[in-house]
Amino acid sequence: MYNKLVIGIDQSYTRTGIGLAVDNKLLMVKTIDYKNLSNNSAKRLLTQNTINKIITQNKHKVKEIIIIVERIRTFTGGDHSLRPAYIKTTAALIASIVDTAYLHNVKVYSVATISWKTQVLGTAKIQDRHKYEIKPEKMLAIEFIKKLGFDVYDRNNKGEIKYSVRGKHKSKIKYNDDACDSGCIALYGFILQKKQCLHLEE
Repeated sequence: MYNKLVIGIDQSYTRTGIGLAVDNKLLMVKTIDYKNLSNNSAKRLLTQNTINKIITQNKHKVKEIIIIVERIRTFTGGDHSLRPAYIKTTAALIASIVDTAYLHNVKVYSVATISWKTQVLGTAKIQDRHKYEIKPEKMLAIEFIKKLGFDVYDRNNKGEIKYSVRGKHKSKIKYNDDACDSGCIALYGFILQKKQCLHLEE
């Protein structure tokens, strides 16, 4: 039996990343794709079903399971204005995760983006070598997860790597940054507790 399973979740209504780490070893990164779902209720239900399945399949294999989600960013990065619509819908998504975990007596914590990036990746700053990528702020996590041996690319139904088809990033590779972020969030659960900044979600 293992000691601890951390389910890291990078939640959104576009695509939710889920990473599983056991005893400080990352075992899986994946995403829940919502593109065929027409409303947020259906997306929350799919998320709940996925998390319920993960917990059910693993709760007899480990002594402890916790979930870490990414904390809601209250303000925009540019003008620091409030985003009430985003806050409302994301809070509902987190609440659905909390309620699912509660059925299994599993605690859910949230972590700020800057905290997990700093502790897991060493910095939250965009690196110069990444400034021409589609999402330069995501590249450190992508590189980190790739070095651990995971597939970090966005792929089509045939398994082929996707490329941007328009705009200034045309022909550049697309990455599954949501899966990579979730893997980093899962590993955050194993850093020294005195360096953790987790908030219990209830």
